[in-house]
Amino acid sequence: MTSFKAIELDAGSRQRTGRAQVLDATTRQAAIDDLLRILGVSLSDVRVDPTRTMVQTAQSVWTIVAVQASADAARSSLRRGGAKHKHVR
Repeated sequence: MTSFKAIELDAGSRQRTGRAQVLDATTRQAAIDDLLRILGVSLSDVRVDPTRTMVQTAQSVWTIVAVQASADAARSSLRRGGAKHKHVR
């Protein structure tokens, strides 16, 4: 299952500011709507770039990224761990 996280970027340098929000959404559009609700701004007050999923408010720039669920990460680490012990002749 995929969830989303919004990361605040400095408007000038595009470097991370350290502020992030975990979003309760299953689609990117729902994630944008959830971020706007958290920030307390309306869609008409922001500029949204859907190609890069950037949300620009008057004071900040946010990017939305997909975050994989931890259950998927555990399965993949077990798969890689087993491959380390494979004997090749």
